[in-house]
Amino acid sequence: MPKVTRLFIKSGFIYLFLGIVMTLVAELPQVNTSALLLPVYWHMIVIGWVTQVIMGVSIWMFPRRKRSRENIESVSVLLSFWTLNTGLILRFSAEPFIPLFHGNSAIVLVVVISSLLHIAAVFFYVIEIWPRVFTREKVKRKKQ
Repeated sequence: MPKVTRLFIKSGFIYLFLGIVMTLVAELPQVNTSALLLPVYWHMIVIGWVTQVIMGVSIWMFPRRKRSRENIESVSVLLSFWTLNTGLILRFSAEPFIPLFHGNSAIVLVVVISSLLHIAAVFFYVIEIWPRVFTREKVKRKKQ
């Protein structure tokens, strides 16, 4: 299993754990912040857990065309991992404060940067995975 796949999957498990803990904390009667933490929870579960595990497993399961480069981590997949996780951390640090400081340009800027980093992560992921998706006929032709 490639190193970056392990990074994606282990990070996904961390976000799953944090999302579940956040849900429990938000439901405590003393906290009363469930409305503020709900978007953070959904980003942790959907982007942090589900998306990262899908990305990590697909990078592992879809073979590279050239076997000689199999153990080398590509720049695009590492950029995908780091931009996705940096965007998530920025999102988690700013999103709960959006309703409290409505109209604050600094918080809006952090959320916009976070979204741009998520878009960049998907872009880098597609660059990495696109050449790996090919038809069975292409595989047969290459073997002949």
